[in-house]
Amino acid sequence: MESKISPDGKFLCLRCHQKCHLTGQVSDGKLVGIEGATCIKGRTIPDLVYHPDRVLYPQKRVGEKGSGKWERISWEQAIEEIAAKMNEVTDKYGSETIYLSTGSGQKQIGNQACEIGKKFFDTPQTHWGRYTCIIPQATADFGTAGETLAYEYCAEYSKSKLIMLWGANVDLTCPAQARDIREAVRGGTKLIVVDPRAIPMAKKANLWLKIKPGTDTALGLGMINVIINEELYDKDFVKNWTVGFERLKAHVQEFTPAWAAPITDLSEADIIAAARLYAKTPPATLYARTGAAAQQINSSQNARTMACLIGLCGNVDVPGGNIPYLRTFNAKYFYHSYTTRMSLRASPNKENKFFGFGKYPMMHMISMCDMPTCIRGMHDGRTRAAWIVANNLVVSDQDSRMVFEGLKKLKLVVVSDYFMTPTAEVADYVLPACSYAEIDNIVGTFQEPYDYAIAHRKIIEPQGECWDDRKMVIEVGKKMGRGEVFWEDVEDWLDWRLKYLGKTFDEMCNMPDHKIDFPRSYRRYEKSVPGFGTPSGKFEFYSEILDVIGTEPLPTFRENPESPVSSPEIFKEYPFIYMQVRLAGFQHTEGRQIERQRKMHPDPILEMHPDPAGKLGISDGDWVKLQIAEQKYKDKHISFRVKLVDTMHPETVGAAHGWWFPEKPAPEHGAFDSNINALLSMEHGPYEPLVGNIQQRAIACKVTKA
Repeated sequence: MESKISPDGKFLCLRCHQKCHLTGQVSDGKLVGIEGATCIKGRTIPDLVYHPDRVLYPQKRVGEKGSGKWERISWEQAIEEIAAKMNEVTDKYGSETIYLSTGSGQKQIGNQACEIGKKFFDTPQTHWGRYTCIIPQATADFGTAGETLAYEYCAEYSKSKLIMLWGANVDLTCPAQARDIREAVRGGTKLIVVDPRAIPMAKKANLWLKIKPGTDTALGLGMINVIINEELYDKDFVKNWTVGFERLKAHVQEFTPAWAAPITDLSEADIIAAARLYAKTPPATLYARTGAAAQQINSSQNARTMACLIGLCGNVDVPGGNIPYLRTFNAKYFYHSYTTRMSLRASPNKENKFFGFGKYPMMHMISMCDMPTCIRGMHDGRTRAAWIVANNLVVSDQDSRMVFEGLKKLKLVVVSDYFMTPTAEVADYVLPACSYAEIDNIVGTFQEPYDYAIAHRKIIEPQGECWDDRKMVIEVGKKMGRGEVFWEDVEDWLDWRLKYLGKTFDEMCNMPDHKIDFPRSYRRYEKSVPGFGTPSGKFEFYSEILDVIGTEPLPTFRENPESPVSSPEIFKEYPFIYMQVRLAGFQHTEGRQIERQRKMHPDPILEMHPDPAGKLGISDGDWVKLQIAEQKYKDKHISFRVKLVDTMHPETVGAAHGWWFPEKPAPEHGAFDSNINALLSMEHGPYEPLVGNIQQRAIACKVTKA
């Protein structure tokens, strides 16, 4: 079914998590400008739509993988051939050898395309980039409260008396939230920032904790020690709505601020001050992102510690506190089965062939397979085909070279994207994807107020022969003819998502502002049965789920595998701790070919403190080589231009992830030149115990002048 064009040009930007409300200026069917409060990523949507290098037609490989030899084919040919090859893989190796991958969660379209593909292709092997993003936090939160608490939750900064930003550089990751936080701070809300760098919000903070990377759990345990021993916790909430408090109390007695101070490089006084300020200023909201709760083997424990802080102080589902995302419209209404994913799984006889089944049960609960097993499977035959949606997998995932070579080994690789990325270069078929301005969708948003679902139609016709990613999967699935046709087209899929509301997508688009509002209420655990979605029905300081699956049921600190304490010999040669930073102009690996975005960040930058840089003879603007101790790639290095930052922790260096260079020769396009994932090995651990990722930050490294 062909969709209509939006009559008012309103749509949501999906270039980051904020989902900013924009209006496209359309003249004679062409998008000529963007109206609305947005960042450079939103303003450059027309640049993306009309970029001369955009993939506009289906492409089929005609030479060796990576040779750069392609021919344009019709959609009819693409659908027929891909369906035939998918059937061949299924018949010969089993549908569980088909791997579906998409990038960052803000896309939503990629996520939905993979969910649709699970049903049509009957495979349990679905993976999102979020396993190095929200998933450690989400699994820890689910193990504590049965829902998200400190990551994708509904903040009400205007009602908060205190905001704690933990590893969250909101000015660059969530600009609209940064605006709301600044407004709250101007109104008297207090602010605590936990970050090794002097991020913009640190300058506004009442207390900035300049923590050593990788030690967040130690800080959290020290704060919990103070809050419990000084009886600053919410006694009513703890008594009536939690379990495991006495166990937690006994557990943290050894984790005093004096214990945490040397580990975190913070003063004992600052740790005590942070605990008291957070506990004594209700309602408080704690917001964490990947700086603290992802990309480390301690990610889930960091997140567990934060969750316990939230629960101790009674800041769960209260105005101005941490309002769980799944208590908003998503769980009850149009996301009903989408969030549980029970109706979007493969058939039962395939689900037990899920990569990581038994090893990472909480990942199976959220229907996301083990990424290292998928990649190793490309080399040993467990993975035979891959459909990759809006994901530059070679750059964005660990062990870039192993991913790159693994894709070459597969029987079939399909990539849908805007541009010829290093990942697309080793595909068999590259399919042209619609931009956010060229699709119909229903989304939630991370701006206040949150309790609504909004629909928007495309504001322009797709360029060339670009298709909606979801349409591609549906058409191939139907052509395969292996059983039930779950959805006839994209509008059928959108109507399915809305069926619990008794609305259709078309009806929703005709509603005022294209949205449905849902009533906001608080302390819903008092009204629901069970109160929390945990085995006990309560907020669990001692997590029964984590205990059953064999991981620590109480928040536990362990040294990172490469720290001055755990690996002193390594630190003699590799004296810096590598951390990842975010750039305002890019979202992950995107935007490097968009001129206005690239102009903001022409080169990959490594931030260093002037003192250690000076001792190494390194000046501002110099090119340097960075190496890590990983044996597999010990002789390899990545390159950066140095930016000296005197407010940075002197033992840390920071660089943005996701660098590749569209202007460099194919097929690699510089994917291994300035990308930390090119130095990391996926072949051995240690792995994060809940989600299975390897260490991507807080890594020992050395820096030398190029």
